[in-house]
Amino acid sequence: MSRFENIDWKLDELARKLKGELTKDRPSYPETLRTFEERRIDWIDNGIMKAIIIQPNFEVNGVNSNIWNFINVAIFDDGYSFSRPKWINILVDQKDFAFIEDNIDELLLKSEKKLLNISFKDLM
Repeated sequence: MSRFENIDWKLDELARKLKGELTKDRPSYPETLRTFEERRIDWIDNGIMKAIIIQPNFEVNGVNSNIWNFINVAIFDDGYSFSRPKWINILVDQKDFAFIEDNIDELLLKSEKKLLNISFKDLM
């Protein structure tokens, strides 16, 4: 049973609204490297790649699926520049997954609002 069972439909709904893509568990990675669950909503808005990422904590000794992060990211990548201007906002840092599940509506609303208002001038 997926840990995301109760919230996947909300992620899918927001991905459709943003004309983005919901990806589950890094499907482009080889099967042997997909040892943890993760969700991402990715889309492009005015040339800026934007993402909402829900993932376990990555640590020196591997993936810690006991603590989770909820991250907003915006990156400009023109395919030529060495530096990629970006903006990162961590809404949840190393909390139990239940915290994300219990607060998913608020987290998605905050993420949508913040990311829709990000423009190139906000990227570092």
